[in-house]
Amino acid sequence: MGFFSKDIKTLDDLFVHTLRDIYYAEKQIEKALPKMIDKATDPQLKAGFEKHLDQTRGHIERVEEVFELHGVKAKEVNCPAIDGILEEADDVSGDVDDKEVLDAALIASAQAVEHYEMTRYGTLITWAK
Repeated sequence: MGFFSKDIKTLDDLFVHTLRDIYYAEKQIEKALPKMIDKATDPQLKAGFEKHLDQTRGHIERVEEVFELHGVKAKEVNCPAIDGILEEADDVSGDVDDKEVLDAALIASAQAVEHYEMTRYGTLITWAK
């Protein structure tokens, strides 16, 4: 379903589409974080990514609860934005030998992920009100 899909006719349709988008995104983030944990060299950064992984699992559960409360099936819709962010994270950190540069690249990637999540959740909260 594209952004201007015929299936999106109402704000509720757009809300459900965006909820499915963030559901997909969270599941992709859950898959990507263990790789980021493995690549990170700084113990505090590893711990931060481990905490984020736990939080991501909580986000997935809460999104599933929102689907249930809204009376729609919990399902994903492909999100090219998060796919691109995570692909770039993998590419940028793939061939870095310097540990500090590698950790800096991972931090930058994590920030991009966080900003994506903030925009999506902020929008969903506004629409829900």
